[in-house]
Amino acid sequence: MLLSAVLIVRDEAHCIGPCLASVQGVADEIVVVDTGSLDDTRALALAGGGRVFDFAWCDDFSAARNYALDQARGSWILYIDADEQLRPYPRARLERELAEPGLAGATVRFHPRSGYTAYREYRLFRRDPRIRFSGAMHETIVPALDKLVAEGGSIGASDLTIDHFGYDGDQSHKLGRNLALLTKELSRDPGRVYLWWHLGTVERDLGRHAEAEAAWQEGLRRGRLEAPPSSGVALCVSEMAKTRLARGEECADLLAEGLALAPDDRFLWWLQARALAEQGAFEPAMAIFRELATLDPTGLIGRTAYDRRIFGAGAWAELGYCAFRLGRYRESELHYREAERLDPDSLEFRAKRVLAAARATRP
Repeated sequence: MLLSAVLIVRDEAHCIGPCLASVQGVADEIVVVDTGSLDDTRALALAGGGRVFDFAWCDDFSAARNYALDQARGSWILYIDADEQLRPYPRARLERELAEPGLAGATVRFHPRSGYTAYREYRLFRRDPRIRFSGAMHETIVPALDKLVAEGGSIGASDLTIDHFGYDGDQSHKLGRNLALLTKELSRDPGRVYLWWHLGTVERDLGRHAEAEAAWQEGLRRGRLEAPPSSGVALCVSEMAKTRLARGEECADLLAEGLALAPDDRFLWWLQARALAEQGAFEPAMAIFRELATLDPTGLIGRTAYDRRIFGAGAWAELGYCAFRLGRYRESELHYREAERLDPDSLEFRAKRVLAAARATRP
């Protein structure tokens, strides 16, 4: 048996069916560990071909995932959640990818939410007792894989693609749980910058803005000590910069430091361009927006995911705004026309294109 798809679930009746259907034909077995569902999750998992096991929830995602690994029988593990789905993928292609000698694991293309680009996520790995999850929240197998790589193993890259839908819609019901688990995990591993970013977003969504800023500042402080900086650093800087821009505050120094730590982060590029435009520095802002406009988000796989709206039509619209503010109305019209071509359903782009055209013909 080559591949076991492994899930931990709780009250996932609304989404587990499509998830299990998506792994059929790719995985040889489906292992579902239920941590206390009160809905029809268990019955749907059985109907979807899963081997279902029970695990008493103990506020530790790693404990549940490691129990699930113990139930798997395949040579390889694909870990996936019920609110995720595999895109169609040829089984023969996956077999070739996993046949590479010495592989301890492989990354996949992962879209963390609808409308976002992909990044590489560690979701495929050998069934090996040395590979276990760690961390009560945002559990990870990376430390275990790093040890195997240090011993001569390697990490491959599959084009298998996972779409995550769990962040679509209201997340308020998870805030209390996440706050408790993040606080617990940070007491154990305070150097993990990504956790400080997530803690800040939870505090923000709870309306505690000073606490959110403090969490992101702590993430940035710890990120300065990393070599190289992790992707969490750019996330912390982005959240602080967004907040300051929304309040009309200066954030040039913050963005400069963020770009020094993460020079390839496209969202920091976009924030810098927005900050420049707010200051009236339209020409340098346009240089950044022009580069974002020409990037193809479909094939982009960065260290983190980006909202697709900062590319393509969104970037062309920003160019239209800058040109309009510079009084270059014909140029503005052309930029908005390109934005409208890429997003023909946008009434905003259409209206702004018409306005720019009217200004261009004014005596």
